[in-house]
Amino acid sequence: MVSFGKFIQASTLTDKLLALSRLNSPLKPSQFITMNRTNNANSISNTTDDNLLLFRPTFTFLSYNLLSPYYMWPQVYTYVPNQYKDWQYRHKLLEEELFYKYKADIMCLQELTLKDYDAFWKPTMSTKFNYGSNYINKPPPKYWEKTSQEMDGVGIFYNRDKFEFLTCHDIHLNDILGIFNYKEMEYLNNYQVTLTNAQGEAIGEKSLLKILVERNQVGLFVSLKHKESDTIFIVINTHLYWKYDPVKLTQCLILMRKLQQIIRYHLTVEAATYSQIKTIFAGDLNSELNSKVIQFLRGNIIGLENSNAKGGSGFTLVNPMRSYLNTCLYDMIPADAYINTCYSGKLKGIFDYIWFDKNDFGISKVLTGYGINEELNTNKQLGLPNGDHPSDHIPIWCEFEIKLPKQLQSTPKTKL
Repeated sequence: MVSFGKFIQASTLTDKLLALSRLNSPLKPSQFITMNRTNNANSISNTTDDNLLLFRPTFTFLSYNLLSPYYMWPQVYTYVPNQYKDWQYRHKLLEEELFYKYKADIMCLQELTLKDYDAFWKPTMSTKFNYGSNYINKPPPKYWEKTSQEMDGVGIFYNRDKFEFLTCHDIHLNDILGIFNYKEMEYLNNYQVTLTNAQGEAIGEKSLLKILVERNQVGLFVSLKHKESDTIFIVINTHLYWKYDPVKLTQCLILMRKLQQIIRYHLTVEAATYSQIKTIFAGDLNSELNSKVIQFLRGNIIGLENSNAKGGSGFTLVNPMRSYLNTCLYDMIPADAYINTCYSGKLKGIFDYIWFDKNDFGISKVLTGYGINEELNTNKQLGLPNGDHPSDHIPIWCEFEIKLPKQLQSTPKTKL
């Protein structure tokens, strides 16, 4: 059986290095790829940016959708044997992964229930590994028949040996007061989203504003001081709605505007400089690499089609945080490192992301998910979870290098 825990290691990963590495043959499930600096003009330069110190501290980072036990829908996971649906079985595998196999200095977890966070993960991670944590759970929807403690949310765990907690902000993505101006609210109210059923058939229309207000997705912002470099990390974790691009786009815009407010807070209240603030945005975005959500994060201007709106003056979505989050993990690693990050039966794709500023961070190591496809094909399995993998998602893990300037500059990355 092919196991998942394979790491790709690199001494440096630049855009040029990426171009070279992608010419190599496809990754082998257990292969380590080492990319050395050389002086060859046709390879990677051994020179160091004059503006950067040779000292580059590292830390590890993980984002992982755990698959809540209450979302193990029988009509979806028909392909999973009953013993692997059992929450106690899956929980033991999650403990092994997060405690030992893939434990990272910062961990962003999605579909973590409030009950499990309070009763197990928060106290165990604190006492056993000296990890701090913050969490926000979603408010239960109208159809929810269980307790609010069994509702899921998102959590951020961090290694207190490396990080000092500064602040925590959370946001309900349906709380849009102060996020949009009057004209934008008017357009959101007029924009009609075509509703579809499970078969993708149109069943009616509803305003984008009403769908946003009805949804219960959340976002979590935790600010940490990295002790070794004396820089501030703003870590964002979220899990966007799974349906309708206009909804996911607008939720993502809400998160970016909230991040803008938090950066202003650090600049004013804590007197931080722009170069002291580094951001990492992670989570299950329920969006493929070619989706409008990812185009928006890449800085493309996305317009909502006026043909779907009944009146209104139009609405253009622009990412105000592009200069803080200009790079996706998949831009910095071999193209075949991840085939998919979600293996939920017939639903497969890259839905899980880590975004950052490539001027702030480099990638020195990454965990490849390449072997999952081979494993499923070998075992004739439709998807995950299975006996070795506790979720229908796989963890996204990397080791970051922190790029430190010789002199911290106060020049803004973008005007806020």
